[in-house]
Parts: sequence; C-alpha cells; structure tokens
Amino acid sequence: MLHRLRAWSARAFIAATMLGAAACGGSTFVMTPDATVPFAKGEVSASIADDGNGTYTVLVEHLGDPAKLNPQATTYVLWVQPKKEDSPIQNMGAIKVDSDYNGEHTFNTTFKSFDLTITPEESADAVKPSGRDILKTTIAID
Repeated sequence: MLHRLRAWSARAFIAATMLGAAACGGSTFVMTPDATVPFAKGEVSASIADDGNGTYTVLVEHLGDPAKLNPQATTYVLWVQPKKEDSPIQNMGAIKVDSDYNGEHTFNTTFKSFDLTITPEESADAVKPSGRDILKTTIAID
C-alpha cells in the first residue's frame, strides 16, 4: 500500500511540475556542438513569467578544460545575441564545469528571440567572444 502511495505521489508531483512549466510558458531548446567537441551536450530550459521576463537555465555535459580549446581560456562564457537590429552581444556569465564535466548557469533577460552561444574565454567578464562557439542554439519564444 505504501509503495502505491509513493508511486502515485511521484506521478502527481511530475504532473504538477509539468503543468506549472506549461502555465509559465516553459520551453526547452537543444544546443548544437561544434565539430571539435562532438560529445558536448547542452540544453536550455526557458520559463517566461507573466510580466514577460524570461528565466533561462543552461545545462551542459561533457565540457572539458577550456584551455584545451583555447590555450588562454580559463572558463566558458554564455553569450546572448538578440535578434533585434543593432543589439550588442551580451555576456550572461560563466558556466562553472565540475569534475564530471557538467555545468549549469541560470540567467534572466527580457529578450524572446536571440542566439545563445558558449565560448572558451580568458575570464568570466569578457566583453566579447574571442573563441569559437562550442555550443549554440537559437531561442525563439512567442
């Protein structure tokens, strides 16, 4: 009986979570790896609040030492290039990769349509990308 109750509770929690994500305008986008890092994986989960602000969580797997891709690099940086004309590319922060080569970074933006890229950089506060795009995707939220 207890086993059935736990199974039901787990299904109810998953259903409620999915319903909550749908109600908040949740979407998921898969990132494409560069040919030099074919095992790298990335996924972006988007949630848009009623006020129009978006929260984006980027999950990455199989990202090794950035210095192996760019000798000066010490970190991976997440970039947003809005689709609006004359909008500059924006540094959304560094992705900390753990010893298992996985990482996560959450950021907020009001943009609904943009390119999202990850590059190896010398520092987390880089003002423009200096390396190649290791992972990339296009975000388009209606």
